[in-house]
Amino acid sequence: MPAIDRDKNILGHILQYCDQVETAHRDFGRSEERFRESTTCQNAVAMCILQIGELVGQLSPAFRESHAEIPWRKIRGMRNYVAHEYGSIDIAVV
Repeated sequence: MPAIDRDKNILGHILQYCDQVETAHRDFGRSEERFRESTTCQNAVAMCILQIGELVGQLSPAFRESHAEIPWRKIRGMRNYVAHEYGSIDIAVV
């Protein structure tokens, strides 16, 4: 598969996970307090962050370079934070 098609496919998946985060956010009334109280919502959002970070790492270097205004390393870093700091995650950061 050509890199451009692969990147488009990956971006589609990233957008789906972003939509899922938005849905969780909406379902909890956009309330930080309700988010803090619900481990179910926290876990749902954390899983989406993990997936987004993994997918970002699969985008072609050429695509990432052509969109240097997007903080790719920070997105990937957030994935690593969620993956490796679970149990001590600062929910305000999430």
